[in-house]
Amino acid sequence: MTVLILGSRLWFIQQFGNSVPIWDQWNGEGANLFIPWLDGTLSWDAIFSAHNEHRIVFTRLFSLLLLVLNDTQWDPLVEIVANILLSLAMAIFLVIILRQLLGKSAENLIIFSIAFLWGIPYGWENILSGFQSAFYLMILFSLLALWGVLLHENFTTKWWLGILCALFAYFNLATGFFAAVVIIAIKLYLIVIEPNQRRAHLVTLTICGVIVGLSILFTTIIPSLHAENPYYVSKLAFLAAFGRYLAWPWVAPFIDNPRISLFLCLPILYLPFSIFTFRILWLRLKPSPAELFILALGGWVILQTASMGYARGIFLGPAARYMDILALGTLANLLALYLLPFSLSLATIHGRIIRLWMIFVAYGVLGLYVTNFPIVEQQRTQRAEFLKNTREFLLTDDINTLKDKPIPFISMGHLAEWIRNPQLRRILPVSLATPTLVQAAQKDNSVFVVDGFYPTTGSYQKERTFGSYSHLGNPAIGRFLSEPIAIRQTFMKIPVAGYLGESGLTLRLVVNGENEPISIVPAILPRESWVSCIVRTPDRPFRVEAIDNRGDLWFAFAMPRGVGILSLMTTWVLKWGQILFFLGVLLMSQLNMARLNVVVE
Repeated sequence: MTVLILGSRLWFIQQFGNSVPIWDQWNGEGANLFIPWLDGTLSWDAIFSAHNEHRIVFTRLFSLLLLVLNDTQWDPLVEIVANILLSLAMAIFLVIILRQLLGKSAENLIIFSIAFLWGIPYGWENILSGFQSAFYLMILFSLLALWGVLLHENFTTKWWLGILCALFAYFNLATGFFAAVVIIAIKLYLIVIEPNQRRAHLVTLTICGVIVGLSILFTTIIPSLHAENPYYVSKLAFLAAFGRYLAWPWVAPFIDNPRISLFLCLPILYLPFSIFTFRILWLRLKPSPAELFILALGGWVILQTASMGYARGIFLGPAARYMDILALGTLANLLALYLLPFSLSLATIHGRIIRLWMIFVAYGVLGLYVTNFPIVEQQRTQRAEFLKNTREFLLTDDINTLKDKPIPFISMGHLAEWIRNPQLRRILPVSLATPTLVQAAQKDNSVFVVDGFYPTTGSYQKERTFGSYSHLGNPAIGRFLSEPIAIRQTFMKIPVAGYLGESGLTLRLVVNGENEPISIVPAILPRESWVSCIVRTPDRPFRVEAIDNRGDLWFAFAMPRGVGILSLMTTWVLKWGQILFFLGVLLMSQLNMARLNVVVE
């Protein structure tokens, strides 16, 4: 399961991901977090400050940690891949807990349903944006809170962990305190049916009440957002949006008719949880640990969906960033359907109902992904334009290069201001690196000239480069030695073109205080194209030395630019996404066959 989910997401990111910071990353990370941190003015007040309605404390700390670990290089792709670990943590936690609660008989159901729900990239907004870690963190803290508080005795280690996570959930998204609300609701019910345990339940209820109260007190309301949303003033419209979103995955854009979502799909999808909950409440049953967790999970998703309908109900369907939450509602309904009591004589019918219900959900999930695919393709094209136009501004410092073009932030002026900040500019991802052309300390025969490459080669991303193809053509012979260069990242990238690698052509790094230079040799002969060489950055300042002793060949090189160690690892691991995905499918198939054989035997 883990291999399948990991491979699916890596493959998706490799196809559609981009390392350009987008939208809220520029102000939420770049301007308000990284710049103050770099100039030593970042305060805890800033860490806890509101971002729209939310206080994204853990997202900020997570982003700072990745920045530091990546040799102080800002790389959204690193954040995107790191978010996979958060998503995997959610999946693994659910599998472990649900296996403990439901027993070995439900193991296949748990593993395959979670593998399917996590393996299909319907929540592409969260997958393709590093800043969306707030969603994964909020969900993970909420799950830990429900498990720790509801399933363990007061004041035990796991109970305290749950209480802390109930508090931590709020410091990701404003709706994070809903975990505490659900716990309060369940504790109120338990007080009614267990009066002799009232004191124990009141302790948890009181603490969670404090968490809810403080969360509401510190939540910031943004008037402009509310004014633009007509659903704030219409209760009927809010209820319609709430119902439509609950009908996930049978929602827009897969289902454009809201009546189908509301009156056909919603009753089918939430009937199991409705019956499950009504039975417990009507019969005043004391829920088992498994039933407690499913009640809490389903109730939490319903509250989250209500907030979506209230705050974003203007849209026909939920945004892709909310779908990771809505998918947990599907899981809660599946588990509720599994736990509904059926007599032995109806056991076969029960199994068929579960299978039919799962097919209905699977068809909806796949249909939703397919209908979302053109949107994802459009996003890939748009983000490629973001990269192109942002680099153009970095190279020219002309704000007109951003005018009336796709840019990765809503305000052209603010984007230009932040990019011009020298602190932020130094940590931009390698895809946006535009190093200054270093002057030559020693140059023989003027052989290495600016943009000295064969005409059909073309420039490297519109940068100025050095090359030995001069006005003399190939016959030019000579040597180039740059002024000292210092790079802070662990690795660096040097783009080269031409015939470097052939005898008589040399590119190397001459490190101050070291006798042996570091040779730069591309893995393949570039010819009339550009190939990147990755080398470990020397610990000391170094010079670039280029030698052309061949009258029949040429080569060119761009300036070295730093590559953070996590950026390099991310580039490497993304190449394995497709292989890991199919390996995961194979392993899941083998697991299923092995368990079928056990049943037959």
